[in-house]
Amino acid sequence: MSLNGAITLSVIALLTFLGRGFMDWRYEYPLQDPTGAWDFPGVLIYMVLAGGWIWGLLAAAQGSRRGLIAILILALVLNVALALATYLVFCPPWTGCEGWPNAWLWNWVNLIAGLLAIIATALQLRQNQSA
Repeated sequence: MSLNGAITLSVIALLTFLGRGFMDWRYEYPLQDPTGAWDFPGVLIYMVLAGGWIWGLLAAAQGSRRGLIAILILALVLNVALALATYLVFCPPWTGCEGWPNAWLWNWVNLIAGLLAIIATALQLRQNQSA
């Protein structure tokens, strides 16, 4: 796996995270916070997460090991852990939880994109370590 491949898969994982975030913002957050009191802090959190991911991508593209580690951790937490938490804790299908339209499609795409990004980034880190 090349560095460009790892970065490309991480960009795809970032985009799936943002897509899922938009869907959550449209369907889930209004149910959890009908007054909208957490709208501004929520936007700031998403901006920090996306900005950190973009920094990691740019740093990794320059050959930074810290950048690779950052995009690996972000994909692990924001794609894989969030998808698994949704499936196992937040909205388990066996409880009758339906989620929002296309929720499960977004959840599976998020999980798969995150796993691919993690594998590619881990291989790149391992390759750099042995060199």
